[in-house]
Amino acid sequence: MKVVRIVPNLASEAFVGSRDFYSAMFDFEVSVELDDWYLQLMSADDRRFNIGFVKPDSELFAGRDRSSGPSGVVLTFHVDDVDEAYERAKRLGAEIAAEIRNEGHGQRHFLMVDPNGLLLNVMSNI
Repeated sequence: MKVVRIVPNLASEAFVGSRDFYSAMFDFEVSVELDDWYLQLMSADDRRFNIGFVKPDSELFAGRDRSSGPSGVVLTFHVDDVDEAYERAKRLGAEIAAEIRNEGHGQRHFLMVDPNGLLLNVMSNI
């Protein structure tokens, strides 16, 4: 068996905000939109990079409570130019949770928050 892609699916009531945010920030486009319960976005450059948004009451969650939003999860976006991404995030008015900085382990990154309250680590190697 070979894994060909992984799609994180997040409980969300913010489909429009998520679509607009990920399109503007990471150049993602809508790849699937199903009857107001599922939205999937995909990188225009690499079809393996996806993120899905699912209404919290969807049976995909097998009855587990998803009303409190994401917790205990950080999605990392490894980009080719983190400084450009940081400036884009600021222009978009995104919530910056941690300012851009260099780390001793060879990474430059910042933390931001998406419309669902999900923490995103945006980074490049130094």
